[in-house]
Amino acid sequence: MIRTLVHGAGRMARRVLALLPEMEGFELAGLISRTRPDGKLVGVETATEWYGSLEDFKTTADLLIDFTLPGGTRSAAEWCAHNGVAVLSGTTGLSDEDIQALKKAAQKVPVLWAPNLSHGIALMTTLVRQAADALGSSAHISITDIHHQHKVDAPSGTALALAAAVPPADDGGELVFSSVREGEVVGEHIVRFELADEVIVISHKALDRAVFARGALNAGDWLVRQRPGYYSTDDWLDLPG
Repeated sequence: MIRTLVHGAGRMARRVLALLPEMEGFELAGLISRTRPDGKLVGVETATEWYGSLEDFKTTADLLIDFTLPGGTRSAAEWCAHNGVAVLSGTTGLSDEDIQALKKAAQKVPVLWAPNLSHGIALMTTLVRQAADALGSSAHISITDIHHQHKVDAPSGTALALAAAVPPADDGGELVFSSVREGEVVGEHIVRFELADEVIVISHKALDRAVFARGALNAGDWLVRQRPGYYSTDDWLDLPG
Protein backbone atom coordinates (compact mmCIF):
# COMPACT_ATOMS: atom_id res chain seq x y z
CA MET A 1 0.00 0.00 0.00
CA ILE A 2 1.16 3.52 -0.79
CA ARG A 3 0.72 5.52 2.39
CA THR A 4 -0.23 8.95 1.07
CA LEU A 5 -0.26 12.37 2.68
CA VAL A 6 -2.47 15.01 1.10
CA HIS A 7 -1.00 18.49 1.58
CA GLY A 8 -3.71 21.14 1.38
CA ALA A 9 -7.50 21.20 1.57
CA GLY A 10 -8.49 23.29 -1.44
CA ARG A 11 -10.51 22.23 -4.46
CA MET A 12 -7.93 19.88 -5.94
CA ALA A 13 -6.83 18.39 -2.64
CA ARG A 14 -10.47 17.61 -1.82
CA ARG A 15 -10.86 15.76 -5.11
CA VAL A 16 -7.77 13.69 -4.35
CA LEU A 17 -9.14 12.87 -0.90
CA ALA A 18 -12.50 11.85 -2.32
CA LEU A 19 -10.98 9.66 -5.03
CA LEU A 20 -8.18 8.07 -3.03
CA PRO A 21 -10.30 5.36 -1.32
CA GLU A 22 -11.40 4.11 -4.75
CA MET A 23 -7.82 3.72 -6.01
CA GLU A 24 -6.34 0.29 -5.49
CA GLY A 25 -3.06 0.22 -3.62
CA PHE A 26 -3.45 3.54 -1.79
CA GLU A 27 -3.92 4.25 1.90
CA LEU A 28 -4.55 7.73 3.27
CA ALA A 29 -1.86 8.50 5.85
CA GLY A 30 -3.29 11.89 6.72
CA LEU A 31 -4.37 15.35 5.67
CA ILE A 32 -2.12 18.35 6.26
CA SER A 33 -3.87 21.73 6.35
CA ARG A 34 -3.67 24.82 8.50
CA THR A 35 -7.24 24.58 9.72
CA ARG A 36 -9.21 21.48 10.61
CA PRO A 37 -11.81 20.86 7.89
CA ASP A 38 -14.98 18.90 8.49
CA GLY A 39 -15.78 15.71 6.60
CA LYS A 40 -18.15 17.46 4.22
CA LEU A 41 -15.45 19.93 3.21
CA VAL A 42 -12.78 17.39 2.38
CA GLY A 43 -15.09 14.80 0.89
CA VAL A 44 -14.04 12.02 3.25
CA GLU A 45 -15.08 10.76 6.65
CA THR A 46 -14.37 13.04 9.61
CA ALA A 47 -12.21 10.24 11.03
CA THR A 48 -9.48 11.22 8.55
CA GLU A 49 -6.28 11.94 10.44
CA TRP A 50 -5.73 15.70 10.29
CA TYR A 51 -2.49 17.52 11.10
CA GLY A 52 -2.04 21.27 11.29
CA SER A 53 1.50 21.09 9.87
CA LEU A 54 3.91 18.58 8.42
CA GLU A 55 5.94 18.76 11.60
CA ASP A 56 2.94 17.36 13.51
CA PHE A 57 2.94 14.19 11.40
CA LYS A 58 5.03 11.62 13.27
CA THR A 59 4.35 8.35 11.45
CA THR A 60 5.48 7.03 8.05
CA ALA A 61 4.42 7.92 4.51
CA ASP A 62 5.53 6.93 1.03
CA LEU A 63 4.07 9.79 -0.99
CA LEU A 64 3.00 13.39 -0.45
CA ILE A 65 0.55 14.95 -2.91
CA ASP A 66 0.78 18.73 -2.76
CA PHE A 67 -2.00 21.04 -3.87
CA THR A 68 -1.39 24.12 -1.75
CA LEU A 69 -0.04 27.59 -2.55
CA PRO A 70 3.45 28.82 -3.43
CA GLY A 71 5.49 28.63 -0.25
CA GLY A 72 3.58 25.59 0.93
CA THR A 73 5.17 23.58 -1.85
CA ARG A 74 8.60 24.75 -0.75
CA SER A 75 8.07 23.58 2.83
CA ALA A 76 6.65 20.28 1.55
CA ALA A 77 9.74 19.70 -0.62
CA GLU A 78 12.08 20.37 2.31
CA TRP A 79 10.09 18.11 4.64
CA CYS A 80 9.91 15.27 2.11
CA ALA A 81 13.64 15.42 1.43
CA HIS A 82 14.35 15.20 5.15
CA ASN A 83 11.92 12.33 5.71
CA GLY A 84 12.49 10.26 2.57
CA VAL A 85 9.00 10.80 1.11
CA ALA A 86 8.32 11.09 -2.63
CA VAL A 87 6.67 14.41 -3.49
CA LEU A 88 4.20 15.06 -6.28
CA SER A 89 3.02 18.65 -6.68
CA GLY A 90 0.38 20.19 -8.89
CA THR A 91 0.55 23.63 -7.28
CA THR A 92 0.78 26.47 -9.81
CA GLY A 93 2.23 29.97 -9.63
CA LEU A 94 5.47 28.73 -8.06
CA SER A 95 8.39 31.10 -7.58
CA ASP A 96 11.97 30.33 -8.59
CA GLU A 97 12.66 29.59 -4.92
CA ASP A 98 9.86 27.00 -4.86
CA ILE A 99 11.18 25.30 -8.01
CA GLN A 100 14.71 25.27 -6.60
CA ALA A 101 13.43 23.66 -3.39
CA LEU A 102 11.80 20.91 -5.46
CA LYS A 103 14.98 20.36 -7.46
CA LYS A 104 17.06 20.24 -4.30
CA ALA A 105 14.68 17.66 -2.80
CA ALA A 106 15.05 15.62 -6.00
CA GLN A 107 18.65 14.90 -5.00
CA LYS A 108 17.27 12.73 -2.18
CA VAL A 109 13.74 11.64 -3.21
CA PRO A 110 11.72 11.27 -6.42
CA VAL A 111 9.95 14.53 -7.28
CA LEU A 112 7.36 15.27 -9.95
CA TRP A 113 5.96 18.75 -10.44
CA ALA A 114 3.45 19.56 -13.15
CA PRO A 115 0.97 22.43 -13.46
CA ASN A 116 -1.52 19.97 -14.94
CA LEU A 117 -1.68 16.22 -14.27
CA SER A 118 -4.18 15.33 -16.96
CA HIS A 119 -3.08 12.70 -19.48
CA GLY A 120 -4.80 14.76 -22.18
CA ILE A 121 -2.81 17.92 -21.40
CA ALA A 122 0.44 15.94 -21.47
CA LEU A 123 -0.49 14.67 -24.93
CA MET A 124 -1.57 18.17 -26.01
CA THR A 125 1.83 19.55 -24.97
CA THR A 126 3.54 16.95 -27.15
CA LEU A 127 1.31 17.86 -30.12
CA VAL A 128 1.98 21.59 -29.61
CA ARG A 129 5.72 20.93 -29.56
CA GLN A 130 5.51 18.89 -32.76
CA ALA A 131 3.37 21.52 -34.51
CA ALA A 132 5.72 24.32 -33.50
CA ASP A 133 8.75 22.37 -34.71
CA ALA A 134 7.06 21.65 -38.05
CA LEU A 135 5.85 25.20 -38.65
CA GLY A 136 8.98 26.99 -37.47
CA SER A 137 8.56 30.75 -37.28
CA SER A 138 5.92 30.90 -40.02
CA ALA A 139 2.97 30.84 -37.62
CA HIS A 140 1.62 33.46 -35.24
CA ILE A 141 0.92 31.58 -32.00
CA SER A 142 -1.61 32.47 -29.31
CA ILE A 143 -2.54 30.59 -26.14
CA THR A 144 -5.87 31.02 -24.36
CA ASP A 145 -6.70 29.60 -20.95
CA ILE A 146 -10.18 29.70 -19.44
CA HIS A 147 -10.73 28.90 -15.76
CA HIS A 148 -13.13 29.47 -12.88
CA GLN A 149 -13.41 32.92 -11.37
CA HIS A 150 -11.51 31.92 -8.21
CA LYS A 151 -8.24 31.09 -9.98
CA VAL A 152 -5.59 33.66 -9.10
CA ASP A 153 -2.66 33.08 -11.46
CA ALA A 154 -2.89 34.23 -15.07
CA PRO A 155 -1.72 32.95 -17.47
CA SER A 156 -2.34 29.56 -15.93
CA GLY A 157 0.56 27.26 -15.14
CA THR A 158 -0.65 24.98 -17.92
CA ALA A 159 -0.63 27.85 -20.42
CA LEU A 160 2.95 28.67 -19.45
CA ALA A 161 3.93 25.00 -19.80
CA LEU A 162 2.38 24.94 -23.28
CA ALA A 163 4.33 28.08 -24.15
CA ALA A 164 7.54 26.40 -22.98
CA ALA A 165 6.92 23.71 -25.63
CA VAL A 166 7.18 26.36 -28.37
CA PRO A 167 10.70 27.41 -29.50
CA PRO A 168 11.36 31.17 -29.37
CA ALA A 169 10.58 32.96 -32.62
CA ASP A 170 13.60 33.87 -34.75
CA ASP A 171 12.29 37.40 -35.22
CA GLY A 172 12.01 37.97 -31.48
CA GLY A 173 8.23 37.90 -31.56
CA GLU A 174 6.36 36.93 -28.44
CA LEU A 175 3.54 34.52 -27.80
CA VAL A 176 0.18 36.13 -27.19
CA PHE A 177 -1.60 35.00 -24.02
CA SER A 178 -5.26 35.45 -23.20
CA SER A 179 -6.68 34.46 -19.82
CA VAL A 180 -10.40 34.33 -19.04
CA ARG A 181 -11.79 33.85 -15.53
CA GLU A 182 -15.49 33.13 -15.39
CA GLY A 183 -18.05 31.05 -13.52
CA GLU A 184 -16.96 27.59 -12.43
CA VAL A 185 -15.08 26.51 -15.56
CA VAL A 186 -12.76 23.63 -14.65
CA GLY A 187 -10.16 24.42 -17.29
CA GLU A 188 -9.85 24.89 -21.04
CA HIS A 189 -6.68 25.56 -23.05
CA ILE A 190 -6.48 26.53 -26.71
CA VAL A 191 -3.34 26.95 -28.80
CA ARG A 192 -3.80 28.63 -32.22
CA PHE A 193 -1.23 28.55 -35.00
CA GLU A 194 -2.25 31.23 -37.51
CA LEU A 195 -0.74 30.98 -40.98
CA ALA A 196 -1.30 33.10 -44.08
CA ASP A 197 -4.12 30.92 -45.42
CA GLU A 198 -5.10 28.58 -42.60
CA VAL A 199 -5.38 28.18 -38.85
CA ILE A 200 -4.42 25.12 -36.81
CA VAL A 201 -6.06 24.77 -33.38
CA ILE A 202 -5.07 22.32 -30.64
CA SER A 203 -7.32 22.39 -27.60
CA HIS A 204 -8.18 20.55 -24.41
CA LYS A 205 -11.18 20.93 -22.12
CA ALA A 206 -11.43 19.35 -18.68
CA LEU A 207 -14.98 18.42 -17.74
CA ASP A 208 -14.36 17.48 -14.10
CA ARG A 209 -11.52 18.04 -11.61
CA ALA A 210 -11.51 14.29 -11.05
CA VAL A 211 -9.33 14.01 -14.16
CA PHE A 212 -6.55 15.91 -12.37
CA ALA A 213 -7.02 14.02 -9.10
CA ARG A 214 -6.90 10.65 -10.89
CA GLY A 215 -3.84 11.81 -12.80
CA ALA A 216 -2.14 12.83 -9.54
CA LEU A 217 -2.75 9.43 -7.99
CA ASN A 218 -1.68 7.52 -11.10
CA ALA A 219 1.46 9.64 -11.35
CA GLY A 220 2.10 9.08 -7.65
CA ASP A 221 1.84 5.32 -8.11
CA TRP A 222 4.54 5.59 -10.79
CA LEU A 223 6.68 8.07 -8.84
CA VAL A 224 7.16 6.02 -5.68
CA ARG A 225 8.87 3.32 -7.77
CA GLN A 226 11.46 5.72 -9.21
CA ARG A 227 14.94 6.64 -8.04
CA PRO A 228 15.54 10.14 -6.62
CA GLY A 229 15.29 12.68 -9.42
CA TYR A 230 13.25 15.52 -10.90
CA TYR A 231 10.58 14.10 -13.18
CA SER A 232 7.95 15.45 -15.57
CA THR A 233 4.69 14.16 -17.00
CA ASP A 234 6.67 13.18 -20.12
CA ASP A 235 8.71 10.82 -17.94
CA TRP A 236 5.61 9.42 -16.25
CA LEU A 237 3.71 8.80 -19.50
CA ASP A 238 6.79 8.00 -21.60
CA LEU A 239 6.03 10.78 -24.08
CA PRO A 240 8.64 12.37 -26.35
CA GLY A 241 10.13 15.40 -24.65
